[in-house]
Formats: sequence, C-alpha cells, structure tokens
Amino acid sequence: MAIDVIVNQRHLQIQLKQLETVWHTVINGYNLSQAAQVLHTSQSSLSKHISALENQLKAEVFVRQGKRLTGLTPVGKALLPHIESIFTEIRTIENISLDYNNPHTGTLTLATTHTQARYVLPEIIKQFKKEFPKVQLVLQQADPETIANMVIRGQADIGIATEALLQNSYLRCHRYYDWSHRVIVPKDHELAQMETIDLPTLASYPLVTYHGGFTGRGAIDRTFHEAGLEPEIVLAALDADVISTYVGAGLGVGIIAEMAFEPGHYQNLTAIPIDHFGRFTSWIAVRDDAEIRHFGTAFIKLCQEQFDSQ
Repeated sequence: MAIDVIVNQRHLQIQLKQLETVWHTVINGYNLSQAAQVLHTSQSSLSKHISALENQLKAEVFVRQGKRLTGLTPVGKALLPHIESIFTEIRTIENISLDYNNPHTGTLTLATTHTQARYVLPEIIKQFKKEFPKVQLVLQQADPETIANMVIRGQADIGIATEALLQNSYLRCHRYYDWSHRVIVPKDHELAQMETIDLPTLASYPLVTYHGGFTGRGAIDRTFHEAGLEPEIVLAALDADVISTYVGAGLGVGIIAEMAFEPGHYQNLTAIPIDHFGRFTSWIAVRDDAEIRHFGTAFIKLCQEQFDSQ
C-alpha cells in the first residue's frame, strides 16, 4: 500500500511502512530494537525502511551518533506532525470498524498520574468493568507532560491529569473535577486543632509534599515565593501514601491533594483545609483529531458522572 506525498513539487511514492517505522522509532525513544519488537520485525528491516525513505526524500530524517539514532533532523521534525496525523486517521478508521464488528471487545489504554490512579479512578474502573467485562484496561502512570505526549502519539486513548493537558492544542479536554490541597498533621500535633493555617505559620514548619511537576507542586512553590517565604521541604515524593507515612513518623507537616487524604488508612492523622495554593482542575483528554472507541466515550461519561452526582 502506498500514499502520495508531494515534496518540493516532486511526486514521491512513500510506503506506509516507512512512515510507520519513523513513527514507532520516535515514540519508542529512538530505540530501533524496541520499535522492532513492537512492530514484530527485525531491527535491520526498520533500518532499511528508514534508509529507503531518506533516499526518496534526499534528506536525513534522524540525527545519528555513530549507529545510534538520537533525535529528528529539521526535516524529520517537519514530517512528524503529518505522520502522526496519518496514523491518527488510520486508528480512527480501525476504531469505526471495530465498534461496528466487535462493540464490546477491545483494549482501552489510560495514561494518568499516580494520584488519579490510586485515589480517584478505582470506583470508575470497577463500574466500567461491570459494563464492559470483555474490554481490557491498560493503566499507565506517568507525569502530566508525558501523559499528554502519550495521547498525542497514540500510546494512550485517554489521558487524565491536572497539569499540562489544557496547554496542548492537539488535545480535546473534558473537565473532570476541581480540587485543592490539605495540610495533614498527626492528631497530637500543635496545629491539629486549627481550622485553617496561614501561610507564614505553615512555612515555619518542615514540610513534606509532592515532587516537582506533580499534583500542584508548582503552585505551592510559587505561592511561597510570591509571599517572600522559603519553607524547608524535608521530603518530596510522588505518592501521597509516602507523604502521609512520613508525616505520621514525625518528619514534618504534609501538604497533599484533598482527594488523597484517607482517614481510614491513617487514623493517626488529621487534615486541615487550606486555600492558599488555589483551586485546580483535573482534565480528561483525548486527541482532538481522532475518535476513540465507543467504550472509551462511555468511560469518560462515567468519570464525569462521578462528581456530578456529589
């Protein structure tokens, strides 16, 4: 199968396989061995496809260090959005066919943060599996920027995160829910009986909170900086369970997302509402120019109903 690509007024017959090789090489981190595994072929076969494409274009697509591919050339960067669009259309056509022939069978890949996967999605996934028992769910955890790229490149059907999704024009975002932070301390801590805590008081204690780039950490740092405060962050973690554990051990005062506080699991801790760092919105994102399977749409609807009913 071939497609026509017009470059510099010349008609070139570019094999779809060559474009697929470029695409999978990029999304697999320029690792030809890994891309070959995904495509069920050999590394030498992929190298031949790349060479054939570069010969036809009369330009190199990949930057090389010795035999290793390390990135895209300017030509490769210009080609990539068009290659992604081609495979987006192919996936859409495949999804239409699959929905028609096998509407209740398939795979739904979700890319999300640990916080969403651990604290927000379990009930939704339980409901979804009741409705679609033959759909295989793949749950991949990553940072928000990686989640956005996974959806754009077709490695995930749906992305769920707070940061990074709205800023991307390739994504169509659906509002999920709003949230803010909570301060957590042991029940015998001197702050435990306070209804709220002002920023200077909070900054005077050693703090345990999220790693940079996750769950509103950027807003936490910015708020303290704008107030001229420099709190001591004694521990930064990706996981609210880890934060809660070390707060319980007396390491410091914790700042976590409100949905991540589980009083049943940490009966020695109490949570104090704060609004210093603002309100945040978690978003559900799909690629803007592609249609997902109908059970993916059903999953998004379940998510939205989760908080509409509260």
